[in-house]
Amino acid sequence: MASVNHPSDPEVSEEENSDPDDMGIGLNFESREEIERIEQQADDNYDPNKDGEKAPDAAEEGEGQENAKKRKTRQTYADIWKHFNKGPVQKDGSYLGICKYCGAKYLQGQQRGTSSMRNHINKSCKVLWNLDKKAFCLVLDNASSNDACINELFASTPIIDDLPVEGKLFHQRCGCHILNLIVQDGIAVLKDEIGGIRETMKYIRHSQSRMEKFRLACSQVQVPYRKPAWDVPTRWNSTYVMLQLALELRLAICRYATLDKRFGFCPADFNWDAVQCLVAHLKVFYDATLKLSGTKYPTLNLFFTEFCEVYLTIRKMSSSQYTFIVQMSVSMLDKFDKYWRIGNSLLAIACVLDPRCKLHVVEYYMKQMSPENCDNFIDNLRQCMKELFKEYMEANAYDPSDNQPSMPKRQKTSTGASTSISDTRAGLKDYMKGKKGSEPPKSELDDYLGDAIDETSLDEEFDILSWWRLKSAKYPVLSQMTRDILAVPISTVASESAFSTSGRVLSPVRSSLSDETVEALLCAQDWLRASINELGEKIGDSLWNIEEGAVIEE
Repeated sequence: MASVNHPSDPEVSEEENSDPDDMGIGLNFESREEIERIEQQADDNYDPNKDGEKAPDAAEEGEGQENAKKRKTRQTYADIWKHFNKGPVQKDGSYLGICKYCGAKYLQGQQRGTSSMRNHINKSCKVLWNLDKKAFCLVLDNASSNDACINELFASTPIIDDLPVEGKLFHQRCGCHILNLIVQDGIAVLKDEIGGIRETMKYIRHSQSRMEKFRLACSQVQVPYRKPAWDVPTRWNSTYVMLQLALELRLAICRYATLDKRFGFCPADFNWDAVQCLVAHLKVFYDATLKLSGTKYPTLNLFFTEFCEVYLTIRKMSSSQYTFIVQMSVSMLDKFDKYWRIGNSLLAIACVLDPRCKLHVVEYYMKQMSPENCDNFIDNLRQCMKELFKEYMEANAYDPSDNQPSMPKRQKTSTGASTSISDTRAGLKDYMKGKKGSEPPKSELDDYLGDAIDETSLDEEFDILSWWRLKSAKYPVLSQMTRDILAVPISTVASESAFSTSGRVLSPVRSSLSDETVEALLCAQDWLRASINELGEKIGDSLWNIEEGAVIEE
């Protein structure tokens, strides 16, 4: 570190001790009065006359005070003060910081820091958090860091009291991420067979001469020529597509092995059978991941049935005649049971709110998966739905009896005949009121569960949002609850990223975007993607016309 010499140091030359103003140096120095003021604030023992200068007389001092009043000094405040108003000053010079949101008061002053106010804003201010009005559920990848974050959030903030069902439904794990982890364990069993297919595709694609020889092999075995392609190891959907393509080109690849003597990657018959069996089982996961990673429709109501189908598929794999399939099922079942135990009831509730399913589908799958726990699961599910519906009823201050259409009241007449009729009907009115009190009205939830299910098949396209919009007059509170639940996505990523087994890392450019830019991109992503898709379709049509030899009109 370079040493700094004090002006009074005898080793400093006279030229260095000279006043910069007297030397005529054109540097941007503050005025002497400003420098003395800064030094005085930094040092309580500072003496302005220590250099032997004459103290200003009374006239000069008065003039300086007048100039000091005119001079505006800039005061800096901590950022936390934008959340607080300054209250009245106390006798000891301290003052109150009043929260703008909830009115909490904290005593502040020169001897007090702002940590108490920061803790209030970050952890204690319920009005500022207000998550019950901002968020219904938080969907995160299954990582230990995310679990720790949720635990810290519940432990250090008061939001748990304001969340539906005491926060039991708040934390939801990404469904596609869970399926990804299950598939990883299955693919790892056949990594050698998959590696052989991958090397075969790479070898054929390596040169143009090999591609021409492969085209000849396709024509000899009368297999439609398709360009070989290998996968991206971190995206298992590309592995699935590669294996599916290899099975379609199986005869051509075996024929190519006879045409190219240096080709030594041709899989044996046993490997082909193993790959064919693997592709058949991966198709269930592939279709489920595509369906659950959609962004144009609700996905939470689809997860329960898809997840149960995956479980039943894995259980069938355990009775396979192939040893490697049985090994796959063991590791997959362990992973499935782990995530099934830590899942919450929100997945089943969303399935019940699908008018095609209701409790019937949940009961069917639970009897298939765990018949001994089926009744207990259904009872807990009913209780959770009732608690959640009750909270929505209380939030809307809704009376079930108000669900009936009201007729316009007739004006009372003052005739004697009408008065006598009213007297005779007084007993009937009391009798009907007693009957009404003895039979409590059914709630919207009971009516919905008691109605017949929609006959639309689960495999057909079904607009669940339109269905609930049409039924909102019949189920006003239940439709609001369904709206909040169906707004929760089961996947945190788009369809292509849903197959990725690697981490999603933001580039330095993306991570340095401002808050306003990120918000604009998120809000405009549908329009941006739509324009890109339209452009891609036009380019694809043009390329197709060129390959077919058609004339493209401008």
